[in-house]
Amino acid sequence: MPTPPTPGTDRARLAMKLREIRAATGMSGNQFAKELRWPQSRVSKIETAAQFPTGDDILAWLDAADARGEEERVTELLRRARVESVSFRQEFQESGGAGAKQRSVHELEHQATRVATFQPAMLPGLLQTPGFMRELLSLPSGPARMGNASSAEIEQMVAARIERQAQLYEPGKALPFVIGEAALWIRVGDLDTQLGQLDRLQSLVGLRTVDLRILPFETTTPIAPLHGFRIFDTDFVVVETFTGEHLLMDPDEVGLYEQMFRRLHDGAIGGEKAARLIQSVSHRLTAR
Repeated sequence: MPTPPTPGTDRARLAMKLREIRAATGMSGNQFAKELRWPQSRVSKIETAAQFPTGDDILAWLDAADARGEEERVTELLRRARVESVSFRQEFQESGGAGAKQRSVHELEHQATRVATFQPAMLPGLLQTPGFMRELLSLPSGPARMGNASSAEIEQMVAARIERQAQLYEPGKALPFVIGEAALWIRVGDLDTQLGQLDRLQSLVGLRTVDLRILPFETTTPIAPLHGFRIFDTDFVVVETFTGEHLLMDPDEVGLYEQMFRRLHDGAIGGEKAARLIQSVSHRLTAR
C-alpha cells in the first residue's frame, strides 16, 4: 500500500477533491458506497489516498455524485497524480534523516505480501552484504553526494538495511528477484568485498523463502532493460534514480510492469543453474 501522501501533492489533491465531491452530495461515505455498489472501505481508501482510483473509478464517482462538470479538473489531477516523485535530498533533510528513509522502505515491504524486484546491473539492497552496502552508499552516485548524507547517516542506512533483510526468512513472504548477470560482475569496492557478496548470493539461492533468478549474458533479453524496478503487490511500482524515486500507481501501468517482470522471470535461471553461474563468476574473478 502506498505511503500516505504529503499534503500538497497531486495524489493528496486528487483524494481531497473526490472527498469534496462526495461531501457535496450530502451522502455519507457509506451511503455513497451503496450508490456506487462498492464496499465502503473502497470509498474510504480512495478518499484517504490509500487506494489509487482508475479512470473508470473516477467516471463512476462523478456519475454517482451527478458531478460530470468536474470531469476535466479531476481527470487532470488523476493524470498528474499517476507518478509521484520523491527527492532523496528532501527526504534525508526530514526528521530521522537517511535512516528514517530505510525504515520507511522496511514498513512498505512489511505491509506487502509480495515484492518483485528487477535490477539489470545492480544487486538489490535486500541481497547485499554490509561491506557492499557501505561501498555502494558512499559512491558519488549514492546518498553521500546526492542526499548530503553524513558517514553516521550512511551507517544508519546500513543498519536499517540489514534489519530489512530479516524478511528474507519469513515464511509466506513472496520476494522474487531477477537480476542481470552484469550485477555479478560490476565491482563495488575491492575484490574481497565482491567475492564476499557473491558468497552471500550463493547462500541465498538455496533458501526456501527466496526466489533468486539471473538473466545470463548468453540469454536473449525478453525486454529492453532500461531500468530496475520494484512491484509492491499489485498496488504500485517504485523506480529509483540517482536523485530520488518515482512512485507509479496507475493500475494499467502497474499491470504493464507485472507483465514485464513475468517475462524476465520466465527467461531467467534459478536454483542450481544460478548457483553454478555465481560460482563461475567468482572463480573467474579470482583467476585474473
